[in-house]
Amino acid sequence: ALTTGSVPNFIDVVLNLASPEISEDSFLRQAVGHGHKIVFYGDDTWLKLFPDSFIRSEGTTSFFVSDFTEVDDNVTRHLASELNSPDWDVMILHYLGLDHIGHLEGPESRHVGPKLHEMDDVVRRIHQQLDIWDATSELPSAIVVCGDHGMKDSGSHGGASLAEVLVPIVTIGLNCPGQDPRLV
Repeated sequence: ALTTGSVPNFIDVVLNLASPEISEDSFLRQAVGHGHKIVFYGDDTWLKLFPDSFIRSEGTTSFFVSDFTEVDDNVTRHLASELNSPDWDVMILHYLGLDHIGHLEGPESRHVGPKLHEMDDVVRRIHQQLDIWDATSELPSAIVVCGDHGMKDSGSHGGASLAEVLVPIVTIGLNCPGQDPRLV
């Protein structure tokens, strides 16, 4: 649903475990079709779902749920080089640490705060670089930060409760809907 705009049915969820290529339209297919270059780092499921969509990528398996840092460190280690290589139009970073913390220890875990601070730093670094690029670009940049699901207090998800299906989305940048220009 996050990439295609359609709500998956049960068989889509089952098939996602085997990660077949997504054949329906998606924002990635549209971006590539319009000549945009995409880079990706994170959960290797993306590489299976969208092969040949990225000019650079590195996937990391997401099945080691007890790990709160390794996947995220593997994503972040590419950040500086990508922010110094403005040859891409879309950068997708799929961090898993917060999800793993929630599954193992729930949303009230002592690890949530430090992980959120780490993610704040990632967004800050990206925003600072995009501000520099926007000073000389005709088209302003935007940052979209979102989750792929909510979570129950117990740390589980996959159901239809409000806690599981309400997912925040934050947009940062010039001309973003509802953007307070004082915050940009």
